[in-house]
Amino acid sequence: MPAADIRRLIKEKPSALGLAVPSMVPGSPGMEGPKAVPYDTLLVTRDSMTRVFARH
Repeated sequence: MPAADIRRLIKEKPSALGLAVPSMVPGSPGMEGPKAVPYDTLLVTRDSMTRVFARH
């Protein structure tokens, strides 16, 4: 998960449980490689639903 997403979460303080990046997406932090794949950081809401928080 990009550090910028965590900083944004702390700054905006949405009513949420946290963030998630499902799977091990090539190109995400820690999964760098020759071919990056677009991925979404999800916001996990208090009712256990998710919505897109950021697109990378």
